[in-house]
Amino acid sequence: MHENRRYVKLSLIGLIAASALFFPITSGAELVSSSRGASALAFGPGATPSVAYVDGCALYVARRISARWTRRLAVRCLALAPSGLELAGAVVDAHGRVSVLARNAAGSKLVLVRQTASGFRQQTVVRTRTRGTLLGAPGIALDPKGSPVVAYALRRASLDTFLRLVRVGRGGRLVATPITLRGFPSAMRPPAAAPVLVRGRIHVIEAFGTEAIEWIPQNGRKWLGQFLFSSIRGDGFGPVYAAAAGGATWTAATLLEPEFGESDVLLTQRADTETTSTVFTHAQVAALAVAAGQPEIAANEAVPVGDGTATAGLLADVNGATTELDGAIEGYAVGAGGARNVLLESYRGIEWFASPARPSVQVELRGDATGAVSGRVVGASGGSVDVFREAPGLPRTLVATVPLARDGSFSANDQPVTSPTLYRAVYRDPATGIPYARLLRMPVGRAGN
Repeated sequence: MHENRRYVKLSLIGLIAASALFFPITSGAELVSSSRGASALAFGPGATPSVAYVDGCALYVARRISARWTRRLAVRCLALAPSGLELAGAVVDAHGRVSVLARNAAGSKLVLVRQTASGFRQQTVVRTRTRGTLLGAPGIALDPKGSPVVAYALRRASLDTFLRLVRVGRGGRLVATPITLRGFPSAMRPPAAAPVLVRGRIHVIEAFGTEAIEWIPQNGRKWLGQFLFSSIRGDGFGPVYAAAAGGATWTAATLLEPEFGESDVLLTQRADTETTSTVFTHAQVAALAVAAGQPEIAANEAVPVGDGTATAGLLADVNGATTELDGAIEGYAVGAGGARNVLLESYRGIEWFASPARPSVQVELRGDATGAVSGRVVGASGGSVDVFREAPGLPRTLVATVPLARDGSFSANDQPVTSPTLYRAVYRDPATGIPYARLLRMPVGRAGN
């Protein structure tokens, strides 16, 4: 984890406003779906993982029972255009019922799908009808009673913003509570929002521009805002994630900093004071989880190659220990007994993995335009590595599968490359099947030199 930089703490502001896993951890990947649509990971009673995913406009919920994934059609067609459809998150209540929050990338509509005793129910959370009004990235959590709550913010053309918390009321009706009024704060981008359960009360995290605020409910209709961080430059982008451990709140957000050529993933702890650190400098946050009171952060890095990009999944803990995975991380969660669960979008589709401890294997890689590739899997002394070639506009190609030497080293030879090319080495852990990887960050080849 990198040092703190460019962040200042701000004072309080006041604003009045309306046990071990119950399933075996098996070796190898478990394919949840061959679909490569949006997906979200959630946990239910007995540490049973559930995955919500989209296939076209249909929403499915898959659950892992007796080491098998069974799926159920939740909604035949979501009331959102399939193009740009996103899943903002999913939760599972004490009865094993799943709730899924979906939105369109255009930022005009949010939909909540709730599983009830009579089946799944689709409800519109909010729809913008005014030109220039956009919704930011929303979040979902469970309240103290185990009912889903949704937080979202909208930004009008005037740049005024409004933060809302939505609960399930009597008869299943959705009830919105205003947290901010009078257009506070002003923001160029719609703020991202996330609810989080802290000591029996729902707090709301709001990230906007170069700042973030944790809104804490007071008596009656009051909310107290605690600034989490403020940067002197940059612009917030994408969702914000929040988790609580004891009385502390952890927040993970992405700050674009084009002046530095960076996309920083920030981790903030609010307890007696606020501390913000930069976890990654070229990635976008994908998930936040807490294990033994300490946060672990998932992110995805888009590596340019020609006119396209290749994705590297990244995991880090609060101490800065980082590992890389093959694919885009769609979900990361800590289950009972501390087991880590990873949801990846890979070339196969949506895959689930479980590990009894934090994934930590390190893969090193070097390559050049002659096609010579070499590296090492730190701490491994057996097994093999797949070496892939990745070029813009082409499916990735398996160059070789090579065994590891006793010291974990490996080498392979490809044909010389003359166009921008990335190499990726993938080592599958024999116990968990997790695809640890290393993707080159600079293309090799004539245009990459």
